[in-house]
Amino acid sequence: MEAGCPLIQISWLWYAVGVVAVYALGALWYTVLFGKKWIKAVNYICVCGADLSNGEKCTCKPRFPWEMLFQLISTAILGLMYFIVTPFSVPLAVLIAIAVSAWNKSMLKFQIAEWKRFTTLALIDVGYFVVASIVFIILATL
Repeated sequence: MEAGCPLIQISWLWYAVGVVAVYALGALWYTVLFGKKWIKAVNYICVCGADLSNGEKCTCKPRFPWEMLFQLISTAILGLMYFIVTPFSVPLAVLIAIAVSAWNKSMLKFQIAEWKRFTTLALIDVGYFVVASIVFIILATL
């Protein structure tokens, strides 16, 4: 790879495809695929006080644009990191994915003492991060 600014080397088309794909995967992951299990494991209570983990309905005004916008920005930054690192070293990109996954899992354990809830959340949250990382690493090699 040529020396210089790593942003010049990025395939912006594959980067955009990756961000959209990982963002869409997150939407499916936390709704259709694992939404109910995730809500229960998180003990999710919406702003209006409804306990969604116990099946109560949230009646407050949706805050849709802001949470989704922040998630999109986070996804784009995560993808940018992989698109910068991967061309230099695929093993380093994989090591970063492993390190952040381990850190994420350990942070969950500090927050959740109950083993079953921790395991469920670790599998869902860390699982999504691992899959997202794999998608970005693969696309960054194209």
